[in-house]
Amino acid sequence: MKNALLVSLLSLASTSVLANVTPATASAKQIPERPGYSSVNEVIEYGRQYQEIKGQLLEAGYQLQACNQHVINYFVQPASPVYLYAQAECTYSRSVGGDYSLETDYALVKIDVDYHQFNQLFHEGAVNVNYVTVY
Repeated sequence: MKNALLVSLLSLASTSVLANVTPATASAKQIPERPGYSSVNEVIEYGRQYQEIKGQLLEAGYQLQACNQHVINYFVQPASPVYLYAQAECTYSRSVGGDYSLETDYALVKIDVDYHQFNQLFHEGAVNVNYVTVY
């Protein structure tokens, strides 16, 4: 009787230890790899990729001209857990060739803002830069 009780207690202890270990491993896989933000404005202000590109443009002499946000309206909310929520387009420019030159370089930065339905956070998606020179 003592042996049966001891075996059942050991099996319960090992089951509870496994139960405690398993959720931690599973929840670690569910944590998003990229930071989440509470709004589209926060993604633009603190997004890692955009901040790096913004710093490089400012070092190269570009100045921010405008930044516009476009929220994408879906007829039905997408079924996927992460979907494209909005796009932001920022325009930078710099004069080339002196004060009286009409030549201008433009950098057009497009930022995709994704929305994660399960954790209800916004994430920085793809960030693309297009360069144009106007003569």
